[in-house]
Amino acid sequence: MKKVRKYWVIARVSFSNAIAYRAALVSRFCFYTLFLYVFTRLWRAIYQEGSVHGYEYSQMVWYLIMTEFVMFACGTGIFASMNDEVKSGSIVYQLGRPAHYVLYQFANAMGQVMLNLVSFGVLAGILGHVFVGPLPTFQWAGVPALLLSLALSLLLDYFFLMLIGLAAFVLEDNFALFLIYQKLNFMLGLFLPVEFLPNWLQMVAKNLPFSYVFWAPAKIFVSYSPQVCLELIPRQAAWAAAAIALTFFCYHLSVRRLQVNGG
Repeated sequence: MKKVRKYWVIARVSFSNAIAYRAALVSRFCFYTLFLYVFTRLWRAIYQEGSVHGYEYSQMVWYLIMTEFVMFACGTGIFASMNDEVKSGSIVYQLGRPAHYVLYQFANAMGQVMLNLVSFGVLAGILGHVFVGPLPTFQWAGVPALLLSLALSLLLDYFFLMLIGLAAFVLEDNFALFLIYQKLNFMLGLFLPVEFLPNWLQMVAKNLPFSYVFWAPAKIFVSYSPQVCLELIPRQAAWAAAAIALTFFCYHLSVRRLQVNGG
């Protein structure tokens, strides 16, 4: 319990620090709103002919609101911070703390995420009702499954980014890996549902972890059914567990070969 409390204190301090930087939060609010406004108008033009691949216009807008909510609320800067720490050598000070480095970074990131989930959740709800009104297919019965899917999405994205950050121990400059990961997420669920892809690419996407970061929670939100949850959540959980296990394994290997290049 003492160990758990230690990481809870880290998350609480991070939450307090996040509140102090209100200007940064407001600027992200503005970017989120502008982004959704532009894409809402784009989808309105596309939907002049009716539904697309089973998604009505309102569903598509709410889908985009949900995927962008996951990106803005659950996204963390762990990749960039790890990159800088390894390059500068300041990671030595992090490793010397009486806390596991991976768990410390996770608790520290969750403080910011907790604030983002609440603030962007409120903003997303307001913008959705302003742009297209209530989601016709929303079901309160799907809320528990949606929350579980969001949590798994957060874990999957965070630990994949940490894996990319750990690659800095070997590659030093791992920005190319981050760009590849980011673009795969963009193509496989962020801007378009997986159902919009060609059939062969749908099969590939459903067997890769990237689509389960954004597509899975958004799909459950706009088209909830027990069948959809049984199809998506176990796969999310499996990929999240694999990402967590691989992160701890790679961290163990990376620390053993750590070479400080500066700082």
